[in-house]
Amino acid sequence: MADNYLERRMEELRSGRLAIKKAIPGIKPKARRILMAGGCHGIAREKALEYRKSGCRVAIFDSDEVVGKQLAHDHGIRFHRVNLEDESAVSNEMLSLLSTWRGVDIIVGGKDICNILYKKIIDWKESLPIADKSDIEIVIISEVHQS
Repeated sequence: MADNYLERRMEELRSGRLAIKKAIPGIKPKARRILMAGGCHGIAREKALEYRKSGCRVAIFDSDEVVGKQLAHDHGIRFHRVNLEDESAVSNEMLSLLSTWRGVDIIVGGKDICNILYKKIIDWKESLPIADKSDIEIVIISEVHQS
């Protein structure tokens, strides 16, 4: 019975009956998961587009729904409308993102919001099995405004 298993599988592959799983276009299988806090404008927006062009998964937390939805539509960026000053709203959106992505690799944003997001991720990771606990890199970008 098992004697010709490989031969049958090769024949199925050649005939097209055996499908090979294909990756999602534009997303590398082990792509980094980037969370941009307040990424709809300025330097953060440019970084988000740069990350996306390099094949990373990018999510933006911002209150500007019009620009956020446009970024999501045009560039495949995941947009979450959230008031970054409301810690409970940020925590809820973070849990939603974590349940979808199963983690975040890099957080980009201001110092205060990065600390809130990092604490939420650490709390979430505490409930995971030991094998799923990995380090998170936090990148802090602050924009300088000239008058």
